[in-house]
Amino acid sequence: MNSKEARFEAEAKCLDLLRYRFSLDFYVFKERHVYIAYCPSLDISTSGKDFIDAVANFRERFRIHIDWCIQHGTLVDDLMEHGWKLKKSTITPPSFDYLLKNNEGMKKLLSGRRAYGKLVMSEKLYPREEIV
Repeated sequence: MNSKEARFEAEAKCLDLLRYRFSLDFYVFKERHVYIAYCPSLDISTSGKDFIDAVANFRERFRIHIDWCIQHGTLVDDLMEHGWKLKKSTITPPSFDYLLKNNEGMKKLLSGRRAYGKLVMSEKLYPREEIV
């Protein structure tokens, strides 16, 4: 199998796996007068006027991010760039230790004196019919 075929197979695997439930950790904290929702395993963030608004905005931003990556054929590259592992039938997010070592946003979040809450987003994303 050449590298182009391997990439196509990896992209197809990601699309197939997106049909199932997944969990994604993200953090919400207050900075001045806004709430920030930040996901270190994808390095994406949003803000909102309150906690609920920040979480809702994060969910929307996450969907937009994944949709854009799928449409442009960059999902595998994006996930791997952020430390995700793709093996046979699973896609695994980077470990806490990996994020702490390699992600500046995570380092700043945990080393600061601000309070934060860790949330786990769990949902079904993009049935295959919606991607086409």
